[in-house]
Amino acid sequence: MAGGAPFRLGEWTVEPALGRLSRNGEVRAVEPKMMDVLVLLASRPGQVFGRERIFASVWPGVTVGEDTLTRCISKLRTALGDEARQPRYLETISKRGYRLVAAVEPVGSGAEPVARPARVGHRRRWLIAAAGLVGAGLVVIGALALGPGSTATPDGAEAARLTQQAHDFYFQYSRADNQAARTLYERAVALDPDASSALAGLSNTLVQTVIRWPGDPGETEFSRTTLGAAMATGRTGTPAALARLNRARSLAERAVTLKPDDAFAQQSLGLVAAAQQDFEVARMAYDRAIALDPDAWGAMINRADLMEIQGDRTGSIVWFERAYAAMSRVHETQAPRVRPWQSETGILIARRYEEAGRPDAAETWYRRVLAATPFHPAGTSGLAALLDRQGDRSGARELCRTYVERIGPNPGCASILVD
Repeated sequence: MAGGAPFRLGEWTVEPALGRLSRNGEVRAVEPKMMDVLVLLASRPGQVFGRERIFASVWPGVTVGEDTLTRCISKLRTALGDEARQPRYLETISKRGYRLVAAVEPVGSGAEPVARPARVGHRRRWLIAAAGLVGAGLVVIGALALGPGSTATPDGAEAARLTQQAHDFYFQYSRADNQAARTLYERAVALDPDASSALAGLSNTLVQTVIRWPGDPGETEFSRTTLGAAMATGRTGTPAALARLNRARSLAERAVTLKPDDAFAQQSLGLVAAAQQDFEVARMAYDRAIALDPDAWGAMINRADLMEIQGDRTGSIVWFERAYAAMSRVHETQAPRVRPWQSETGILIARRYEEAGRPDAAETWYRRVLAATPFHPAGTSGLAALLDRQGDRSGARELCRTYVERIGPNPGCASILVD
């Protein structure tokens, strides 16, 4: 089996690129390493794969214990509904390794479409807490603009050009720019239906429309909102939203099928899955994007946001810090896209450290933001407020005075400058 190509395994349809198994409308998510093991075994049905060969293929350059593979095989059996004592799919060969005993067949173009995982039911109460995520709208940025999956034909070259132009509009996050990006992505897909990057980008614009601009032009906009806030207010559950998200899911899944090793496509799948509250698929897609591109800072931000939606605001700090570091690494080549996000991410990290009762770490992050972006309004007022609470009133006032003298009023400094 080709690494990302779907195939049938007995009664199951296996889709490696999407990380799932399906049969008769039932869909089960499969973790990346589990899927890697299954794909390896499916490459030679009936052949015994020794543990060392599996380790070398699935965990190259990484030292893992025997129990890691044992747990992986056990979980894979559970996903397949198999039993070790009477295997129908995966057989253990004592002291040798493992092999597949079920028939493996490629999925042809005439194969029936695979059913999508059912949407998670009612919104959880904890989603209300997600409405308080950072106002900068750090959640659900699209993805870094990687090369589109088009060919070298004239149409493919033009589709690639349009896709890159669309990316530039998309990252501005206004209704007009989002619509411009959507139009350009659609033109690219019309020229090259297999342009995976354009398909993924088009999916992103549909999701952003649901989250930020659900009404008609002139109606209420939520350009500084978050996915959690959209969920909490019901914007992702309206009939129009569900239709847009279903179309976005189809586009993202096609992009992933076309280019399973494209971090951009994987992140787009994670984005729409998260909007549909299909959180496990979203997590796995984000993790795949990050594994494919260690500098995929957008996927890292999305990964952190997913944790916050699920209530782990403290644990999300690690992912936000990884995103900030990745943005620093790519800043020289991606400055127009990184610039609006890096400072906001640093401020969010500082706020999370404050919430966690770590003012020293928070101060470090505020100062880091101001070193990179002098006179950042939220960075200035955030650090000033922190210093004031720590008893350094004079330091707080000096920060605010300097800002007001050189930039102008800062609402966050108003109470600190009161005599």
